[in-house]
Amino acid sequence: MIDAINHGLREEMARNPKIVMWGEDVADPKGGVFGVTRGLSAAFPGRVVNSPLAEASIAGVAAGMAIGDYKPIVEMQFGDYLWPAALQLRNEIPTVRWRSQGEWECPVVVRVAVGGYIKGGPWHSANVESFFAHIPGWKVVYPSCAEDAKGLIKNAARSKDPVVFLEHKGLYRRLQAKTQEPDADYTIPFGCGTVRREGTDLTVVTWGSTVYMALDLARQMEKEGVSLEVIDLRSIVPLDEELIYRSVRKTSRVMIAHEDTLTAGFGAEVAARIAENCIGALDGPVVRVTARDSFVPSAPNLELAMLPSLADLKRGAQKALTF
Repeated sequence: MIDAINHGLREEMARNPKIVMWGEDVADPKGGVFGVTRGLSAAFPGRVVNSPLAEASIAGVAAGMAIGDYKPIVEMQFGDYLWPAALQLRNEIPTVRWRSQGEWECPVVVRVAVGGYIKGGPWHSANVESFFAHIPGWKVVYPSCAEDAKGLIKNAARSKDPVVFLEHKGLYRRLQAKTQEPDADYTIPFGCGTVRREGTDLTVVTWGSTVYMALDLARQMEKEGVSLEVIDLRSIVPLDEELIYRSVRKTSRVMIAHEDTLTAGFGAEVAARIAENCIGALDGPVVRVTARDSFVPSAPNLELAMLPSLADLKRGAQKALTF
């Protein structure tokens, strides 16, 4: 997935000389804390630079340069580091088109490493999709595999709207997220989810790292004679509602699984829309399986206890199936 994002950025920088990048340690030789931007500052001198350790500055300068006809693609090192830039991310960047009555654009792309399961602790492991989903103006995408990461980062690089591009750090080098690499013309439109596995008994709506838990569960439950359909949203805003509704109307049962916390997590929004639009098709409750309402602990055993597990997903599926 690291290679996919890096190659997508490289191709788009060659395509568009207005793309500029900065963030903490993103320049060579380091190329970011995970190496996602490695080689880009050498390939495009003066266009990929290190920033101060100041997220408000990273976002604020990006807003100004985007209004000034550049295309900033900036990196926030971890989701938990966003908050010093909350003013810019909430009040400034997403409101430009609205405040100017469509005269101006602010097409910033903010790349953010998110998620747990690799011992990050309370300042390195947050998921922030629900925060951005609540702010009108942002496109919010969350790929779970290399192919999708490349297609979505390339679409983000061409977007006229601000985009939050969420990269699960546990998937960067995970073998399950490895795919064949698409060519330089490949993009994925925002708002297009995908069916990772077809099934008939239960729909699992998920995104990010829990996609692979859902697929593991589907293989496990297939041996028990239960058929799970796994939907990967890929795009949080806009949301592929019709993909969800078609699946729920087919299976009549649904479980939503995500790594963010339960209360006000984006799964609550998905559940509300399913209840509003598919109530006649449901044969059981809309079940959510999520992290506990807590910061991610530093201790590995507590982190695993707090985040959703395969066992949690199985209990959720059984609840939905046996109602």
